[in-house]
Amino acid sequence: MKKCNHCKLQVADNAFTCPLCQNVLENVDHEAVNPMYPQIEFNVHKFNIILRLFFFLSVLISAVLLLVNFLTYMGIWWAFIGIGAIIYVWITIKYSILNNTNSAMKIVVQTLGAQALTVLIDWSIGYKGWSVDYAIPSIFLVADLAVLILMAVNFMNWQSYIMFQILFVLFSLIPVIFYIRGTITHPLLTFLAAGSSLLILIGTMIFGDRSAKNELKRRFHI
Repeated sequence: MKKCNHCKLQVADNAFTCPLCQNVLENVDHEAVNPMYPQIEFNVHKFNIILRLFFFLSVLISAVLLLVNFLTYMGIWWAFIGIGAIIYVWITIKYSILNNTNSAMKIVVQTLGAQALTVLIDWSIGYKGWSVDYAIPSIFLVADLAVLILMAVNFMNWQSYIMFQILFVLFSLIPVIFYIRGTITHPLLTFLAAGSSLLILIGTMIFGDRSAKNELKRRFHI
C-alpha cells in the first residue's frame, strides 16, 4: 500500500506517482492503513446477555401478575392476558425479527399467535365468543391481504407463496368446523375468511397456469 502525502490518498496498486497530483507515492506500513470499509462488529455475548435479562424480566413480571391476580381474584384471570401478550412479543422478536426465515412463514406464525392471543383474552375475561366469531376470521382476512401484497412485491417469484395460500385455506376451514359444531354463532366473517382464502388460491391457480402447476408438482413431488 502506498500513500500520497499531498492528497492524503491511499493507492492499492503498484503505481509510483499519485493519479491526482502526480507526486511520488510513499510506502506505508500495512498495519497503519485505514480500512477501506468500516469495521462492523456484533457482540453476540452481550446480545445474549440482554436477551436473557429480558427473558428473566418477562418471567418475573408474569409471576408477579399471577400472584397479584391470585391475591385479588374477583372472577377474572386478567393476568393471563399480560402473560399471553409477553409470549406473543417474544414470538415476534425471536421468530419474526431475529429469524431470517421466509416472510410469508412469518405471517403464518404471527397469524396463529395473534389468534391464540385473542382466544386467551376472550377466555380470561369470561368467554363471550367474540374471538372465534370476529377476531380469528378478521386476522385471516388480514393475512390473506398480506400474502397478496407479498406476491405483488415479489412478482418474479410469486408462485413460491402457493403453499402458504393452501395453509390459509386449511386453517380458515377450522372455524367453519366450529360453526358446524355450534361453537360459532355469528358465521358471516367465518365464511367470508374461508371464501376469500379459497378464492385467492383458485385465482392463483387459474392466472398462474403452468407456473402454479409446476410449483405444486415440485412441492408435492407428483
